[in-house]
Amino acid sequence: MDNRMDNMENREIESLEQPHDLEAERFVLGAMMLDQDAIMDVIDKLRPDDFYSREHEEIYKAFIDMYRRGIRIDQMTTRAQLEKNHTLELVGGSTYLAQLCSDAIVPGNATYYADVVISKSRMRLLIYEAERMRKSAYDGREDAEVILDRAEQGIFNIANRTQRRSYTDLRDVLQMNIQHIQELQANPNPLPGMTSGFRDLDRILTGFHKTDLVVLAARPGMGKTAFALNVAMNAATAGNSVMIFSMEMSKEQLGERMLSMRSNVEMEHIKTGDIQDDEWMSISNAQDAFDEMNIQIDETPDISVLEMKNKCRRLKAERGLDLVIIDYLQLMSYSGKGADTRNNEISALTRSIKIMAKELDICVILLSQLSRNTENRAESRPHLSDLRDSGAIEQDADIVIFLRREEYYESPDDPAAASGMGSTCEVTIAKHRSGPTGIVRLAWIGRYTKFGNLEYTN
Repeated sequence: MDNRMDNMENREIESLEQPHDLEAERFVLGAMMLDQDAIMDVIDKLRPDDFYSREHEEIYKAFIDMYRRGIRIDQMTTRAQLEKNHTLELVGGSTYLAQLCSDAIVPGNATYYADVVISKSRMRLLIYEAERMRKSAYDGREDAEVILDRAEQGIFNIANRTQRRSYTDLRDVLQMNIQHIQELQANPNPLPGMTSGFRDLDRILTGFHKTDLVVLAARPGMGKTAFALNVAMNAATAGNSVMIFSMEMSKEQLGERMLSMRSNVEMEHIKTGDIQDDEWMSISNAQDAFDEMNIQIDETPDISVLEMKNKCRRLKAERGLDLVIIDYLQLMSYSGKGADTRNNEISALTRSIKIMAKELDICVILLSQLSRNTENRAESRPHLSDLRDSGAIEQDADIVIFLRREEYYESPDDPAAASGMGSTCEVTIAKHRSGPTGIVRLAWIGRYTKFGNLEYTN
């Protein structure tokens, strides 16, 4: 009985006509041939494939081509362009163009009719996404998590489709490049990317840039998490939105660390509750500063990249998102196919995280462990080959940063040296896809678990 009902429902769905409004499509095309203001109102929001009618899609494509080349759009120029495209007869000839103009009684309503066309187009796309999800679920060859991620991405793309194009004319790209150069020229001290808060590091990297995957690697105890939290606070202080995925430490532990960093109250005092009156004032001031920052923390253990991407996508839509910090790679697992070895699993993870950075237009800082090879060398300096578990980490990363505190190796049995009380940290930019590499030094203040800029001396 259930199968018969399903078959009846499927036949009913297939027999339904796709949502469309041909009258609205005719009106918007006619208005654009009659009124130049209508063109400006519509051209950036309406896409050729929003039209249900193939004929109307071809006419609108001709409009776009003419607009880009600075040709005035009217009935005569449209006819000439369609003849050039060998599509005049396909769309109904000059007679149909004249009819479109006569139908558009009020050209000023072009925006309204364009919105109707877009709405119908979205409905058709939603039907397509729902049908694709239904078929994938029935097929059963993919995990539910994969199907849900693809469906959410598809629906998100539909929701944001009005201003998005899958391609961009090179001339438009170059115009944006020139405008960006002019803006940089007008600013004598430009920092194109997102500040790390560390002067010398920003000088080499010009800040952290969107779509970049930054791998921050070090041996345990070097301060990877502290460095990442420093960057998170500095970026958030500059007005950026930050998401931290912590698979090693709880949100309470991260909160204690950031409170110590910001207030300059020793971590030991915060952990034990041994707080003096003047320290309470510093903590209160730090809390006020955090009220102005947009930092989110997710402590989900063993989180997948798909779940991570879904959370980031929602946050970006709701509150904006500029920087994601993942602590750390070796605690993640990959549930997809083809990850039969740990090396392949790490490769799949880094590739997926890089794709996430590009799709969401965000910077991702991915923390990673280094192998023990560094401890077997006399100078103990990390190399790219020391990235643990997979060479794909180096391949997928746009930037690779190593942290190394020399006194950690020189005095492993000295607690003061190991904690880095007023010591320095060597920060190596080992890979920089878009710029120079190099080494900078930062101050490491162990009692506050934070890094800082070193003072210049003459």
